[in-house]
Amino acid sequence: MKFLLAAATVIAGLGLAATTHAAYGTGRQTDRPRISGDTPDVAYSRGVTGVCAGALLFDHPHAMGTRADALSVARDIRASTARRLARVAALPTPTELEPLSRRWIASQRRLAALYAQLWVRIFDTIAAAETPAQHASLPRRLEKLVHAPDRLKSAAERLELKLHVPDCTGGG
Repeated sequence: MKFLLAAATVIAGLGLAATTHAAYGTGRQTDRPRISGDTPDVAYSRGVTGVCAGALLFDHPHAMGTRADALSVARDIRASTARRLARVAALPTPTELEPLSRRWIASQRRLAALYAQLWVRIFDTIAAAETPAQHASLPRRLEKLVHAPDRLKSAAERLELKLHVPDCTGGG
């Protein structure tokens, strides 16, 4: 049962991260130096892309099977995004992009917090299913949880398009 619970948690959690890997790959990049002739907004976009492209939802391997494991993953989700966003915040930001950049960074923090919360809720939902009826309702309930961040993700994506930067949470 523990294996089934862990496998279902992983499968449900992967739905949170799948789009990033498809869109940006899984390789990590470093900050790119400013290329001669870049405008400040292009240099900012390149710098953020260097930090965020290929971001993973969490940085470290984790055991999957207990609520403590789910809580550990949640902490790593928050910490991984926080580390990347600290690097982004250290980049020179063109004055005209500062308000937009602040909104985008705030959206990334909210998304990471929501992904972390949902990781634990997904685990709890699976763990609480005991009866055949509860097991039968899991796909619908898990789908609802996996799609809970969709509105916030859409808002973040609009900001990403304006700034020409990728998602920095690893959740797509």
